[in-house]
Amino acid sequence: MQRIFYQNALLVFAFIITGFHVSAQVNGDTTVPVSVNPALQDIFNSKFPKEYTIGGITVSGAKSFDQNLIISISGIAVGDKVQIPGTDVFGKAISKLWKQSLVSNVEISFTKLEGSLLFIDLKVTERPRLLDYKFVGVKKGERDDLVTKVALAKDRVLSENMTLNAVEAIKKFYNGKGYRNVEVDLKQELITGTNNGLILTFVINKGNKVHINSINFTDNYTIA
Repeated sequence: MQRIFYQNALLVFAFIITGFHVSAQVNGDTTVPVSVNPALQDIFNSKFPKEYTIGGITVSGAKSFDQNLIISISGIAVGDKVQIPGTDVFGKAISKLWKQSLVSNVEISFTKLEGSLLFIDLKVTERPRLLDYKFVGVKKGERDDLVTKVALAKDRVLSENMTLNAVEAIKKFYNGKGYRNVEVDLKQELITGTNNGLILTFVINKGNKVHINSINFTDNYTIA
């Protein structure tokens, strides 16, 4: 089985077969196999590009998203022609899935080769869905204001950027009220039986409010 996964903007290829293990990195168009799997020998040892036909596509790891939707977003379809080595079809498919912000990891595995028919599996790790969120350590009136500031929508896919932006919005809200040393501890709780549902808790420590007692000016001159 050949796996292609996306991590830190680098495509990394790992070939995992019972009794064999192969790993390599793709830098440009260069692939460096470490060992050979007989079932995929023609793919890895070919000196010239060879055309294959996608014979079947499966999806694994999907909990709440429709498998046909994931396949559609990838842009790969049964019957597509690909040339290996040399194709960028799989890299583009990973990028398309990644850009949707629905998944935190994508792997494409070559699961079987029958003649020129290549069978693949799209393995995804879905981002959690936000079931609910709450604020701890603040007054009720402040909680109502914070709901508007963090702008989080329930039952939506939750990305890391969304949580970071929410934390920054909380700090900015209290900074404007004179609290300059706000600390926000973010707790995430995955709820079993909810298809990757998540509850966020923002534990807020406002610290002491900064008061300005007086402002003194020295060496203040007026220039005519």
